[in-house]
Amino acid sequence: MTKSIFLLLATTFSFLSSSAQTIGQIEKECRISSGLGIAGATKNTTSVGPDYWLQLEYKFLKNVSIATEFENMAYKQPGYYENLPVKPNEIKRVNNNFSLLLKYHFPAKSKIKFTIASGWTYSVLTSDYYILETGIENGGTYLSYFRNISGSSDYRIPFLAEIQYPFSKNLNVEARIKYNLNPQNGNTYAAGLGLSLKL
Repeated sequence: MTKSIFLLLATTFSFLSSSAQTIGQIEKECRISSGLGIAGATKNTTSVGPDYWLQLEYKFLKNVSIATEFENMAYKQPGYYENLPVKPNEIKRVNNNFSLLLKYHFPAKSKIKFTIASGWTYSVLTSDYYILETGIENGGTYLSYFRNISGSSDYRIPFLAEIQYPFSKNLNVEARIKYNLNPQNGNTYAAGLGLSLKL
């Protein structure tokens, strides 16, 4: 599975690199983008949550740029314990994603611009749930539970698609969809609206 992920990432970068080599014109530009939307997991999401992102992008060729991005996403999934006396029985998930992206900007004659990106993401995961304990005491069984916040981290492959429309000379309105691939720990997605400012 790991080899397949790296092969997919290598293919994406190969496509973007070959596209960059066919473009001789240099067009440098810096942009900062931010926005909000909704986020969830592709499996077993009981309710979606908010998604916030902040991206810093540097365009070094007419159709190619690099970007760093911070993303905070939250959502809820079903709880592990069926007999937990807490309603709703849900796990609160929070993902903090730190991404390095290579972006390709499709040539277009219209004002609407379409961009795709991929790269590498380091994800810090937090889970807010309960630990359930059962046992026997004084000839009977007892059940106790207490809240537990745990954390972990992993690596993911992001796939990002953006559509931008110029609101003014230096400010664009954008819509985006992002998919974070990690088959082992679960894939996540987010979609939202934001603003992109030329620096």
